[in-house]
Amino acid sequence: MRKRRSFAWSALLLALLAVLAVVYTWRSTAPDPVPDVPWSEPLVHRDLEQVRTDTLKVLVLRDPLTWERRPKAESGLELELVERFCKQTKLRLKVVPASHLDTLFLWLQQGKGDVLLAQLAHRKDHARWVAFTTAYRTVQPMLAVLRDDPVVNGAASDATVDRAVDSVVIGPWSPFADPQYRLDPRVKQRLAVHAPPASNEDLLLEVVMGRHTAVVVSDARAGHGRDVFPVVEYDGPVGPPQGLCFAVRRNSPELLQALNEHLALPKEVDARDLLMKGYGAALPKPGPLKRKRGVPVLGDSISPYDTWFRQHADGMGWDWELLAVMAWKESRFDSTVTSSKGAMGIMQLMPRTAERLGLDSSHAMDDHIRAAVRYLSKLDTLWMRAIPDREQRLRFVLGSYNAGPGHIIDAQRLAEHLGLDPDRWEHNVERAVLLKAVPHFYQLPFLKNGYCKGSQVFHYVRDVVSMYHQLKARPRSSSKRATSSAAGKAGT
Repeated sequence: MRKRRSFAWSALLLALLAVLAVVYTWRSTAPDPVPDVPWSEPLVHRDLEQVRTDTLKVLVLRDPLTWERRPKAESGLELELVERFCKQTKLRLKVVPASHLDTLFLWLQQGKGDVLLAQLAHRKDHARWVAFTTAYRTVQPMLAVLRDDPVVNGAASDATVDRAVDSVVIGPWSPFADPQYRLDPRVKQRLAVHAPPASNEDLLLEVVMGRHTAVVVSDARAGHGRDVFPVVEYDGPVGPPQGLCFAVRRNSPELLQALNEHLALPKEVDARDLLMKGYGAALPKPGPLKRKRGVPVLGDSISPYDTWFRQHADGMGWDWELLAVMAWKESRFDSTVTSSKGAMGIMQLMPRTAERLGLDSSHAMDDHIRAAVRYLSKLDTLWMRAIPDREQRLRFVLGSYNAGPGHIIDAQRLAEHLGLDPDRWEHNVERAVLLKAVPHFYQLPFLKNGYCKGSQVFHYVRDVVSMYHQLKARPRSSSKRATSSAAGKAGT
């Protein structure tokens, strides 16, 4: 009797285990429930035939690799690729921008757009909502962090700005945010998804401004930002390649096929390679921000023009070595140099500035140096009230000399707008001036002077200040030192 009961219990237990195994197998193979989102299904029927009689409406997010509006122009890698498709298929094109990707998904299903451009990856969870084209390129994830910086609190130091990576941020719509994507475990364990949603460019800008220690971006983004954001370096790749695609409604098979056929054309593959190079393909080299090496010095002499530098520095608030460094940086002491923008002479004064100072190309080099001192004195007076600290004011004066005071005033306003210190140059206004190369920022209504190549200003100010202090600290003979000291006192 006991054996029968034991056998019955064993059979029941085996049956329960078998049921549990079947349930587990079914649940592991069954599709996950479709998320309850308003853009899960197409709400219109609009395929290639309807588009031909109307317009191909392209949904975009603001991003230099997707779409950007510049004064009197639009640009963006993905936009240019779709423009080529429209040209080949003789379709009219209309750009429909939005601020969030969830809005774009909804607008796509509602028929407000026909193709979605947002550097999307073919994600299994999103494929329930939309149909993806074949990949037009592959990208890999990179870890963007601030470079080590030898300048701390405005002065060169052996210390560096603390950039310890305690967390890594990724955008929810990033091509590497797919739950199935195999991100490097060392990165994944520190990963936090940014909320509310932010574009990949916005996240990178958060690193530039020091608000995030590290973010995950694509190598394409890193290449595009190479010359724009010198304060950022990239580590990686930290994951395998991922294809980028466009998206259409699932009930637009003819449009999907036409896009795929176009992307597969050999001439389009070659054109994409050229376009991608135009948007930045090479990654910046890693490593800390470097201090510029000093001006070559032979004995006590810096240049053949030291006598003029000393003579004219009497009316300036800084030692004569500053003029020597600026002349070296501007022209390598070559008075015949004319820049691509028309700056001329040993001090590379712009034609309009030179004209206001009563200078033309017929004047001698001595006059050019005198005019440069007059201009520096005007700039010093301009910034004296706003930036009373003399060392800090030097940075603002140099930035104004290089880019014009209007751009530096813009950068100061932008720094304040972004919560940075508008009265400090390093790590504050110098970061804001970098953003003057980004259309989203230089087109803000309170910025009056438009585009500026901020990385050039960034390096110019740092290089001149670094070389100036190196020159002042060099060992010199007692006679030369006494002459320099007298000139410095006269200019104070």
